Amino acid sequence: MYTTRMKPGVRGEPHRIINISNHYIQKFADRLVDKPYGCQFLNGNAQNNGYVNWWYLYEENGEKRKRYITAHRFSALTSGLFTEKQVNEYCVLHHCDRYYDHGDISYRRCVNPDHLWIGDVAQNNADCVAKGRNTPVKLYGTDNHNSKLTEAQARYIIEHHYIITQNALAVKFNISKSSVEGIHCGRSWTHLER
Repeated sequence: MYTTRMKPGVRGEPHRIINISNHYIQKFADRLVDKPYGCQFLNGNAQNNGYVNWWYLYEENGEKRKRYITAHRFSALTSGLFTEKQVNEYCVLHHCDRYYDHGDISYRRCVNPDHLWIGDVAQNNADCVAKGRNTPVKLYGTDNHNSKLTEAQARYIIEHHYIITQNALAVKFNISKSSVEGIHCGRSWTHLER
């Protein structure tokens, strides 16, 4: 019996193995591709976060219903290695992520049930920290897709800190006053010398 805490937040409608026909389990199995380290990837489009979605149809009260689920969670649910309660209420994590380089999230496509384990949010976070996957990639200056300025413009704002008002600099570069203040205070464009 697991003594871990469940995932926080509003609980959605649980997935039930009884609602998943053998047709969708076989269709899932037919799309598996063997990869290094014993991983099995589901052949399909990955989301931006690296996970692949899966879906299945079932009938309830004479009405067809379509349910979406991440592929690794579907694999855990249909494998028989985990209970419905575990899959629905806890995080489904990967053991195989240790084989992949830092920043490589392709392991999230792995649906091999032997590579999956159940944990709570604290265990998921601890696992992420232990494997160095919690460090966001910082993009500075013009490498940051949110940047509206060039490096030369940011340097100009820094150099004219006490010469031109923040309002005037904001108007000059068509940015907000708070953006100019962020540059002056070192909250943004932190890699530039002040």
